[in-house]
Amino acid sequence: MNGQIDLFTGAVAELEPAPVVPVRRAVRPPLEPGQVRYASFGGQRDCDDCWQAQADAHAAGGKVPMRRRAGSTRETATSAKAYLCEPHKLDRQSTDKEVEV
Repeated sequence: MNGQIDLFTGAVAELEPAPVVPVRRAVRPPLEPGQVRYASFGGQRDCDDCWQAQADAHAAGGKVPMRRRAGSTRETATSAKAYLCEPHKLDRQSTDKEVEV
């Protein structure tokens, strides 16, 4: 049944379908080689560098450092998105050779 029934008269009323409204989302431009983008991250995820430091310390049999929550993301044209806590973000920014966008 495509139409609706008028409750007063009992007649079938054909309605035009609502037009589809396109949803416009902001899309970040792709990064070129040599560029890096940092963005804030508000999700629930652990820092990738903290996780790697824990794995390395555990494999070496040493003291395992604490893992922190990620507060930002780091993207480059050649590497996957990395989730970083604030101390590791500052470490990466101080040693970056890429240009920040």
